Amino acid sequence: MKRSVFLFFQPALALAVLMTPLAAVADATTALVKRLAAVDSLSGQFEQVVLDRGGTRLQEASGDMQMARGNRFRWHTLEPYEQLAVSDGVTVWVYDVDLEQVVEKPLGQETANTPALLFGGNPDSVAEVFVIEEISRHGREVSYRLSPRQDDTLFVALEVTFRGEMPHSMRLEDALGQMTTLDFRNTRINTRLDASRFQFVAPEGADVIRQQ
Repeated sequence: MKRSVFLFFQPALALAVLMTPLAAVADATTALVKRLAAVDSLSGQFEQVVLDRGGTRLQEASGDMQMARGNRFRWHTLEPYEQLAVSDGVTVWVYDVDLEQVVEKPLGQETANTPALLFGGNPDSVAEVFVIEEISRHGREVSYRLSPRQDDTLFVALEVTFRGEMPHSMRLEDALGQMTTLDFRNTRINTRLDASRFQFVAPEGADVIRQQ
């Protein structure tokens, strides 16, 4: 049985990118890279909602998360069932508590381009992977839309919103029109996160599936 809460990019998107002034794209890219570079670590709680193309709610989840530069993260889903995803920057472990099953695999390029690592990878590489534009600004709140430069990604569009310098939310759209929204709560940036948070040892008795 396989379950998935952890997340970790169309002609219309391509046209929108082409119609965006190059200067605006450059300014938005510089601004977003600067914001990301100011975040060495990110921690707090998250609330996740998945909608289908018609807006029907498919799934809800919540939990806590920690992310740090070096492609390290700890994504702990508590509801509706417990699941833990951990990366030390080299390996990813996904542990389904109810199933007592661990999937272990290398942190490949596909995983490295997922939204969970937007705040864990190299900020300067974001411009190489995405075309970036600012899509809204209201007071201290600003949102950016990231369109993947390659077609073989997990989603077709990613939006990230900041309130001041603090990451506030993310929104993803996949090729089927499914929309996933992540709202961050009690967010903290640049706090010291113990390296042990990004290590994982399979619990005794758990079934470990190793993938290459």
